[in-house]
Amino acid sequence: MKGGCLVNKRQKIGLGFGVLVLLLSQIAPTPYGLTTAGQSTIGLTLFFLILLVTEALPLSVTSLLTIGLTPILGVTERFEGAVAGFSHPVLFFIVASFGIAGAIMEVPVTKRVLLALFRRAGWRIERILLALMLATAGTSFFMSNVPTAAIMMTIALEFINLLEDGPAKRSIGKTFLIAVPVATMIGGMATPASSSLNLLALSLLEQYTGQTVSFVQWMAIGIPLVVVLLPFAWFLMIKVYKPAQVDPQMIAAYQETLQAQVKGPPGRKEVTVIFIILTMLVLWIASSWVPGIEVFTVALLGCVLFFLPGVRVLSWQKFLSGINWDIIFISGTVLSIAGALVQNGVSSWLVETLYPAHLTLPTPLLVGFAAVVCFVMLLMITSAPALITVLAGPFIAIAMLNGAPPALLIMALAFCACNCYLLPLDTVQLLTYSKGYYRMTDMGRSTVFLQIALVVLLAVWLPFMGGVFGF
Repeated sequence: MKGGCLVNKRQKIGLGFGVLVLLLSQIAPTPYGLTTAGQSTIGLTLFFLILLVTEALPLSVTSLLTIGLTPILGVTERFEGAVAGFSHPVLFFIVASFGIAGAIMEVPVTKRVLLALFRRAGWRIERILLALMLATAGTSFFMSNVPTAAIMMTIALEFINLLEDGPAKRSIGKTFLIAVPVATMIGGMATPASSSLNLLALSLLEQYTGQTVSFVQWMAIGIPLVVVLLPFAWFLMIKVYKPAQVDPQMIAAYQETLQAQVKGPPGRKEVTVIFIILTMLVLWIASSWVPGIEVFTVALLGCVLFFLPGVRVLSWQKFLSGINWDIIFISGTVLSIAGALVQNGVSSWLVETLYPAHLTLPTPLLVGFAAVVCFVMLLMITSAPALITVLAGPFIAIAMLNGAPPALLIMALAFCACNCYLLPLDTVQLLTYSKGYYRMTDMGRSTVFLQIALVVLLAVWLPFMGGVFGF
C-alpha cells in the first residue's frame, strides 16, 4: 500500500512539474537567438520527458497527449507535422525487429548458442555471466536493442529463478539484469542494422550533408569497439557488483534444462529462421555496394518472410502480441518532436550555445568533446532518438567549422547515444529494471567507467579509421 502511495505521489508531482515547465515555456522571455516556436518545442520536449520519467500517465497516453499539444502550442503548423515521425523509416525498422525477435524466440537457436557457451564456461558464475554477455552482444548484432534485451532477459531470468530467494539470488539477479542491457547496447554498435539509433544517425548525416557511411565501413569501425568494450564491461560487472557463487549442481541443472529444450539437431523451422537471418545479413552487407538495397527494406521484407506459406514461423496474432506498442508510440512521438527541434531552429541555437565559433580543436579532441557532450546531454534528454536528432545538426556544423569530417562526429553521437546506460531511463534498461533486482543508482556505479572508456576509445579510433576510409 505504501509503495502504491509513493508511486501515486511521484506521478502527481511529475504531472504537476511537467505542466509547470510547459507553462513557463509559454510565458518566459525567449532567449536570444531562439524563436518562439523553438522555445515552445523545448518546453514540450521537457514536458514529454518529465511525464515519461515519472510515469505520470501511461506511456502511450503521454505520447498521444504530446502529439495533441504539438499544433496547439505552435510547435507545428498543422496536425500532420505532429505525427510526421510515425512515417519515419526507423519506426518500420523497429516494428520489423519485433517480428525478427519473435521468429527467433519461436526456435531454440539462441538457447543452443547459449548452451554451447555455458559448456565452456563451467560452473563459475563469472564465466556464466561472460557467456550471457557474449550471447547478448552477438544477438544484438542482428536486431534492434529492445527485442534483443527482451529475449536475453528471459533467458537470464530462467537461470535466476532456479535459485532460492535470498542474498545470492538478489546478488546474481542484480548483476545479470544490469549486464543484459549493457551488453545489448555495446553489441548495438557493431553494424548499422544493430540499432535503430545507428540508422537514424546515418539518415540525418545523409539528409544534412549528402554523405553516408557504408555497412562494411561501419562494421570495420564498430566491431573492434565491441571487442574492446565488452570484456571491460564484464570485468566491471564482476568487480563492482561481486555476484555470489552458486552450487555447481544448480548450474548443472540449468544446463540440463537448456539441453532438453535444444535436444537433437536443428529442425526445419529452426533451419529456416537461421537461413533467413543469414540472408538478411548478407543483403545488409551487400547494401554497402548495391544502391538499390536498403537496410530498412531488408529488415521489413525479412520479417514478412516468416509469415509466408511454407515457412509460417510466425502467426499474425503472435506478431501483434509481441510488439511493445508503448515503444512504437514513444518512438513515433520522439521522431516527430525531433523533427520540430530541427525545423524550429533549436539545433542551430544549440551550436551557438555549446560551442563558440572561434574555438578550433584537433579532430581527436573534437570527437572526445562530442562524446562528452552527448553523455552529459543524455542526463537531460533521456530519449536517445531525440538526442541524436537534436545534436546531429549542431555536430555537423561544429565539424565543418573545424574542418573535420562530419561522419566522425555523427558516428560518435550514435555510439554514445547507443550506450546511454548511466541511469536506467532508456527503454532497454527499463525492461530489466522493472523486475526489481536493482535500484536506479546501481547501474551508474559500473557504467560511468564504461562511458569514460568509450570517450577515450572514440577519440583515438574514429579519427584513425576516418583516415583509413578517407572520410
